[in-house]
Amino acid sequence: MAAVTRRQYKGAAVQTTTTNALTTVETSCGITSNTGWPSTASVPYYVVIDPGTSSEEKCLATTSGLTLTLTRGQDDTTATTHTSGATIYPIFSADEADEANLFTSTMTTRGDLLTMGVGPTVGRIAVGAASTILRSDGTDAAWASLSTAGIAALASPTFTGTPAAPTAADGTSSTQIATTAFATPSSDQYVLCSSVFG
Repeated sequence: MAAVTRRQYKGAAVQTTTTNALTTVETSCGITSNTGWPSTASVPYYVVIDPGTSSEEKCLATTSGLTLTLTRGQDDTTATTHTSGATIYPIFSADEADEANLFTSTMTTRGDLLTMGVGPTVGRIAVGAASTILRSDGTDAAWASLSTAGIAALASPTFTGTPAAPTAADGTSSTQIATTAFATPSSDQYVLCSSVFG
């Protein structure tokens, strides 16, 4: 379960009217038009019915063509009766503004992280101390010191055998390379020499 329900929005939804009357418990209504309305069936959005009247009600709605499935009495309003032909259109609600404000106001300090807590609720993980790591216990995350227990030190590599004297690709000895080819080396030749002789 999410702390905040994902909702959809459209910026040019056209005001329309209902095609049936609504009792206080009705959970479905038809609309005469859905021009510019949100259209993803599984993602809800808010609508207002009879705005600016004593019957004003906000509902959470999902769309199937010209039929809305409603969760009544949202955003501090109460489910009430509405006649057929009532004005209806999508809105951005105070509940949504409050949810957005919850996320932004939870972080108070540089380095803060957002986390999902019990409930679920939105929580804050303050920045950890220097040289700590963010570690999970399988349920929640928290800052912790990096444990070095059981970590063996990296041993220095050991080389055996005698390396063969390097030669140029045409068989020239390493002495000839050093005294002839690189008698007055450029910076690029220093790099190549370092690569050849280690």
